[in-house]
Amino acid sequence: MSGASSTVTAQRVFTNRVNETTAFSRAWEGLHEALDAAEISPVADRLQGRRNVLTFYGVGGIGKTTLSQELERRLLAEAAAEDRDDVASVRIDVSEDGACDLEGMLLRLRAGLGQLGSRWPAFDLALASYWARAHPGEPLQEFLDASPAVRRASRSIGLGEQIAATVGQVVPAGAGGLVGLAHHAALATYRAIRERVREGRLLSECDLFAELVEADADYETLSYFPYLLAWDLERQPRRGRAGHRPQACVFLDTFEVLGNRADRTAEQFVQRCVYLMPNVLFVITGRNRIDWADHAAHGELDFTGPECWPNLHFGNTTAEPRQHLVGYLSDSDADSYLREAITRSGEPAMPTEVRDRIIAGGQGLPLYLDLSVSHFVERLAREGQPSVDHFGGSFTAVATRSLRDLPREERDLVRTTALIDRVDADMLRAGQPSLPDGCVARFLRRPFLTHDDAYELPYALHLALRLAVSEADRALPDGWSDHDRSRVAARLLRRLGEPLGASTGRVATAQALESGLKLSGAHGVFDDWMVRAAQRLVEAGQWTHLDAGLTAEAAGSPEYRAVRTAIRGVKLRRSGRALDAVEVLNGAEDGVASSGLTAQLVRLHRAHALRNTGDYTSAADIYRGLVEGEFDAAARYWLCDHDYLNGRFAAALETLRGQHGRDAADEGERLRLIGHVWRVNARFDEATGVYTEAIALAREEGLASAEAKALANVAQTACWSGGTETVSEAADRARELLDVVSNPVELVKVRSAEAVAAAMADDPGTARNAVADTRRLADGIGYRGGHNLADVAEILLHVLAGDHDSARRTRSHLDERTHTSGGNTYWVPIVTSWIDGPDTAAEYHPEIDWVDGPGPALRRWAEVTDLR
Repeated sequence: MSGASSTVTAQRVFTNRVNETTAFSRAWEGLHEALDAAEISPVADRLQGRRNVLTFYGVGGIGKTTLSQELERRLLAEAAAEDRDDVASVRIDVSEDGACDLEGMLLRLRAGLGQLGSRWPAFDLALASYWARAHPGEPLQEFLDASPAVRRASRSIGLGEQIAATVGQVVPAGAGGLVGLAHHAALATYRAIRERVREGRLLSECDLFAELVEADADYETLSYFPYLLAWDLERQPRRGRAGHRPQACVFLDTFEVLGNRADRTAEQFVQRCVYLMPNVLFVITGRNRIDWADHAAHGELDFTGPECWPNLHFGNTTAEPRQHLVGYLSDSDADSYLREAITRSGEPAMPTEVRDRIIAGGQGLPLYLDLSVSHFVERLAREGQPSVDHFGGSFTAVATRSLRDLPREERDLVRTTALIDRVDADMLRAGQPSLPDGCVARFLRRPFLTHDDAYELPYALHLALRLAVSEADRALPDGWSDHDRSRVAARLLRRLGEPLGASTGRVATAQALESGLKLSGAHGVFDDWMVRAAQRLVEAGQWTHLDAGLTAEAAGSPEYRAVRTAIRGVKLRRSGRALDAVEVLNGAEDGVASSGLTAQLVRLHRAHALRNTGDYTSAADIYRGLVEGEFDAAARYWLCDHDYLNGRFAAALETLRGQHGRDAADEGERLRLIGHVWRVNARFDEATGVYTEAIALAREEGLASAEAKALANVAQTACWSGGTETVSEAADRARELLDVVSNPVELVKVRSAEAVAAAMADDPGTARNAVADTRRLADGIGYRGGHNLADVAEILLHVLAGDHDSARRTRSHLDERTHTSGGNTYWVPIVTSWIDGPDTAAEYHPEIDWVDGPGPALRRWAEVTDLR
């Protein structure tokens, strides 16, 4: 800034925090001494209290992040000086978008630990089992490349290749299925791993391994995978002449973000990770002391109280690792900082009186010193030697001076940056479209911006500075009003949504939505792309963390509140609380435009919740109102399903034939519903043809869940024609897939098909057992439709045994149940065709619109009993 010939130089300075660096050294050495001396490893003994957490907490701007970075630098520098390759570190800033996504966090941990060796068999094999089921058809490598932070960590060690090599040693044929495109290879890998586990031939000495491989592929299961990392770390070979055990440290920065959330689920997962990895030192930095050793946290977190965390309670002031309040710098440390930050010909550029004024105003806050140094450089460049009167005052005053130092264009850029977590050049141009590129480029070189190229938006202001800028700006003559902030926030929000499209990955979509919701809640702005992004994530099954990072007190616009309520409704419905979801969603669209996307989103999920409660009629009314709107395809599909359930087969077929799915998953659903219509009209060949087409599409696209559904439908069709072998083959293949992608409703359908097949094969004992299983499975998941299928199979058994009275009694139960639910009434005339013949059957529910009339359809059904 002063010209190429200037003798003034600026440099980064770390003022030694002797107590903090000493505490880290003691904690690091003490942890590994305790591990070496332990008779039973704390990894194996999960009841031992954990002594692997060192925390530094204090106010914003006190220098916690700088301290954390310096501790990491020293750790790695000392290891390098000793020529050691058995020390690894992992850094995670939990405030970054997507940083608390459990899958991403675990893969970053695995990548960091991968520096210590390439073999992590327990974790890698369990991950392969999880991934094949949780992400059917999604290659792991695509996920590794989607997030900048995960991508950088994984590529540094070739994480995808490491995991594939581990899997390949156990299941050579399936190694490509995890990281590549071979979906069926991934499923085969899971089944092979599970089979070896059940036979006791794979890692039987690893406690929890078998249980985690067998468990459901969800976040609850995944949150226990850190145990496997710890177990693998214990077994890494010792290195070097001294035979050191490999050592790892994880730095978790900005930890207060987890405590500010509406619930503590994310913190619960992180705490579980820390507890299950007692052989790794976790260095946590944040604004608040963590309360894990307090019994008051019981119920929100898994491991609480001093028994679990002996060193984290208030009374511990000596034993390391423990909790440390990071204090303000002493006057001497602050003076050392200012003397070394800017020098002229090797001497301090700041006069003593300027330094004294800054030290008196800053009270030892490092961020205050940083801003004062920047202000000094600005004045030095413009005026020569700055006056002492330009320094001192409150932190807000320093922020105000920093703003005043900037040209008008750059003041607007720093105000823009203060509105959002992270920015890049394009984001700044969107916020300030009238500014030239050169102005943006100069601003991005300012020292008060931090840069981390691990993120797609790599620039950020310190949070404390963001808050101070917002306050300081109000005192400036050209300061922004709330309206000005809202206008810029709206432009930033639009820019966040511009890159999103149908091909955008789940991680990028989720990160954009999280940032968008924060902007929306803070500044009362809204954009329809957030509705589409939320729905896309729900359809992909990623509904658990849609509102991650949002504080409970955020207000925002009516649209913002409606979207958050819709997300809450989805969570309630997907967790089996459909009635609660209906109650929450009632009135959620009040205050928003009835024709807008937000209102449509609320109504769509209210209809889904009503349908889950069995209120098909009310749900259908809502779906009709959504036709030709944003969710037209979903509404038309569910209206077709409603027509099908109520026997309006011709109408359903006409609509379905005129539609095409938006994607492969949609198209598969359309084909299957066409197959359902043919099947209940006893047009079994047509039904089988459509289901077969759906199976081929699902395999081509790697949609395991859709393939399993279509296979179950093939079994439900073949059973009526006496195709026992076809039923058995389809059922077995469906169960293999359902073992990977759980869907208990389809298991009910498969078992009911086996009941019919056994009855048609003149094996009443097997058939009765299958009917009982169908009812038991249906009761287990609250699936009322499963009893309809069981009734039909039971009536068939009675008819084939000549017991028409029992058949009629069961038919009465079936008639009552289907009438109450408002769907599936066509089964009553179908079973009547076996009991009393097709002519009598046609008198039952004459409103049913059979595809080719009641006579032909019911005669085909009556012929079923003749096949035996």
